[in-house]
Amino acid sequence: MKSTGILGAMAIALIAIGLSACTYSANEDIRVADGESHRGDASTINGNVDVGENADAGDSNFRTVNGRIVVRDGAQVNDCATVNGSMKVGEGAVAGNLRTVNGDLRVGRDSRVEGRIQLVNGSVELGPGSHVEGDVGTINGKIEMRSAQVVGDLSNVNGGMLITDGSEVQGDLTVREAGDDRHSRLPMIVIGPDSRVSGGLVFERPVELYVHDSAEIGEVSGAEIRRFSGSEPG
Repeated sequence: MKSTGILGAMAIALIAIGLSACTYSANEDIRVADGESHRGDASTINGNVDVGENADAGDSNFRTVNGRIVVRDGAQVNDCATVNGSMKVGEGAVAGNLRTVNGDLRVGRDSRVEGRIQLVNGSVELGPGSHVEGDVGTINGKIEMRSAQVVGDLSNVNGGMLITDGSEVQGDLTVREAGDDRHSRLPMIVIGPDSRVSGGLVFERPVELYVHDSAEIGEVSGAEIRRFSGSEPG
């Protein structure tokens, strides 16, 4: 399926899920105060979601259309999704599934994502000590891991990947076909120092693949390995 089709289908799904939530608002922000215990789902259109430090909303789902989502340090939430907006998960936080159509996602140090991460147009950054139980995928965006762990698979089309500083991917790494990529810049895939990809590395389009001498990877299909020994290629 083309990325535009995925974007449209995902946006419709997020809107439908949001409108069916228990608490709905328009043109208003959703806020959970620091340290507050919150129960029940909430959604908004044209509003932001802000879950305060050490708040306990572990059984709650949050949705927004045209707004960002911030889960602050030490907070707990279940699933979070936005159509047009960024998402940030603070340090030591816990979340379920995280989804956004147009926006970047940042997961802070020592945080845990117990579901999957799904983006269409946006980059993913996983901070040191962070852990993702499910898959991590985006279509148009870079995936960056530093001292992080992903139990599932990694996938994208455009944007490249950086897996470094002892990061670990237990599943497969896939760069999917881009359609007409004759005039696009080749994605750079870097497996950095002391990092590991246990599954296969499958490239359905041309890429530049750099693997550090100290890194461990599975079987490679569709790309030539370029080894390097410094802190970064070149």
